[in-house]
Formats: sequence, C-alpha cells, structure tokens
Amino acid sequence: MEVGTQAKLSFKGVDILNVNFNAIAPFREDVSIVVACNPKVFYPKEENNIFKILMDVDVKDERYFVLNLRAIGHFELEGDIPADLTKNFVNVNAPAIMFPYVRSFITTLTANLGNTTGTLVIPPQFFKGDLEELPVE
Repeated sequence: MEVGTQAKLSFKGVDILNVNFNAIAPFREDVSIVVACNPKVFYPKEENNIFKILMDVDVKDERYFVLNLRAIGHFELEGDIPADLTKNFVNVNAPAIMFPYVRSFITTLTANLGNTTGTLVIPPQFFKGDLEELPVE
C-alpha cells in the first residue's frame, strides 16, 4: 500500500486594508442590514503556491449607516494538488475560511461605535462559483 502526502491549504492571516463608515441618521431598533460580499482571487507571479483573496464587504441599512470594508487573505497551497481540488480551495474554501475574521472585525468595530449602529452580527455567507481573477501586474 502506497501512502501519499495530503494536499493542504494553509491560511496565513487576513489584513484589513480599508474601512469606511458613514452614519446617516441615529440608530433605531428596526435596523435591517444588507450584506454584499465580493471576493476576488490574485495569484502573485513570483510564487505559484501562493494566492490571495481580496474581499470587499458592504454592510448597510441606507436609512442609518453604510460600512465598506476591504480585506486581503493570504493562503498557501502545499503538496501535489489536482486542478479541481485547487479550484475548490480557491473558490469555496479560502473565502469561507477568511470571512469569519471579517465578520468578527465588523462586530468588534460596531460594538465600539457606541449607539451609532449597535453591535452588528453579520450572518454567515456561503460562497460558490468561480471568483473573478485579478490581473497580475
């Protein structure tokens, strides 16, 4: 029996690049937030086993506030990975691994805003389909 090494996706962390928060009106209890999450993938040309997920997240109730956030997640693939598994790691697993960190950041940020928004707990997001690939410059 032959034993092979298992393909591995390593999460190296997330960086919050930009946050823009705009309060429009005093917070009320009837806040109904809308969340839009747009992850994209970037493959640095110098290393073929590294990729990054650029995630733009918009959270808003246009009556009360708008929050825009941009984060970048750093990932590394290890082992001999078939193309279909790589595609799954990039398009589904990586955004799903990264998003809880972004959610946590938003919850902590809004908890520290006092009564401006109240503490927001963003619902989990599910990722499917192919991510847009950012061009290498």
